[in-house]
Amino acid sequence: MNIKRKIINCCLLIVLLLSGCEQRPSVSETQLNPDEKPIVLTMYHWMGTEAGTAVTRINELFHKEYPNISIQYENAPVDQYQGVIKTRFVSGDAPDLIGVFPGTWKDPFVKSGYLMDLTDSTWSAKLEDKARSTMMTGGKLYAMPVDQNAIGVIYNKKVFKDLKLTIPKSWDEFLEMCEAIKVSGLTPLALGTKDMWVTQIIPLAMAPSAIYHDQPDFDRSMYQGKSSFSRSAWSKMLKDYGELNKRGFFNKGTLGVTYDQMIHLFATEKTAMMIMGTWALKPIQLENPDLEVGMFPLPYTDKGKDAWVSSGVSIGIGASSTTKYPDAVKKYLEFWAKPEINAMFLKEANAFTTFKDVDVELNPAQKEIASYLSNGTYSFLDQKWPPGVQDTLFQGIQNLLINSENSPIQEILKNLDEVFNKNKSSIEVIPE
Repeated sequence: MNIKRKIINCCLLIVLLLSGCEQRPSVSETQLNPDEKPIVLTMYHWMGTEAGTAVTRINELFHKEYPNISIQYENAPVDQYQGVIKTRFVSGDAPDLIGVFPGTWKDPFVKSGYLMDLTDSTWSAKLEDKARSTMMTGGKLYAMPVDQNAIGVIYNKKVFKDLKLTIPKSWDEFLEMCEAIKVSGLTPLALGTKDMWVTQIIPLAMAPSAIYHDQPDFDRSMYQGKSSFSRSAWSKMLKDYGELNKRGFFNKGTLGVTYDQMIHLFATEKTAMMIMGTWALKPIQLENPDLEVGMFPLPYTDKGKDAWVSSGVSIGIGASSTTKYPDAVKKYLEFWAKPEINAMFLKEANAFTTFKDVDVELNPAQKEIASYLSNGTYSFLDQKWPPGVQDTLFQGIQNLLINSENSPIQEILKNLDEVFNKNKSSIEVIPE
């Protein structure tokens, strides 16, 4: 009996051992190193608006390469983002990864110690010098510039062909063309300024030709008190902006039209053109894949003078200095710097590269505007302004569009000068 019982017990033990061997670990158990604890990085940005599919895909590929690290991504419209991120930093609720606008926007955050110093990152050396400089303050790097864009006139090629229009070479020719389009029964230009950031796009497109072509050091001169908004081409720029509105070249109700609705107006062929950045090409294509579009510089010049293009870095990715996972954050940024990953984003966003080792396929409209870049470019103006100037411009242009018949231009310029001079001391290094 005892021998039988022992044999039975032994058999039971063997069965249990064999059944245990057949249990397979889960996918996460096979992929995760026992020492690697699951990490969730929070990311708050605005870039999902133009390239959401690519951002989602990049985050998925990153998680595949680093199974213990997941990205919790939250997207916001540009206007909303700028307000919320300030609140989150002040309240101690900063995301691990954040969107960083190029230029002086980041300086107050740097001064408060909110942003991680990324100067020693391996990918820094691969950046184009000009792109890298937009994310630097005091000789240190605080974000990865992931794309570059250009602002110009996006146009419907079929409309131009049907109306026998040619690309205008001067401001007078541009106005004549707008009048011809209006006479044909079509609205010349789509504009939606309910999203306040859109208000600045036309002046940004005008300024390279109107100011920086002849005075490339205008911004430095502003900081030194030698130049001002009031004593410059800004007065004529705002007058001509208002003139476009007075002559009925924009769609009706611009102040109540959002950026997305502006895209819709152009994509559904309710307007012939829109003045916007290359980032708008993707949403146009998504809404109307069959629409053939081109892009040329806003010819805010006299006849015989080449137009300059407003072009620069649009998007940066930075990190909170207080993140609990600095190593994971650095891995994420290194992943974005891989040529194939960055190229994936640029293709989706219809943007130009910031890296020396990234080659991206351009669509026809990008190629068209790129052919003009050699004439001359200047970065987006707000990137070199002190805090508050951009918001003052937003409000001023909305007032300009409300009061086109009695344009408050001098008041707008006076307000811009006051805010600039009041806050310029907050910028420790005068922009070149």
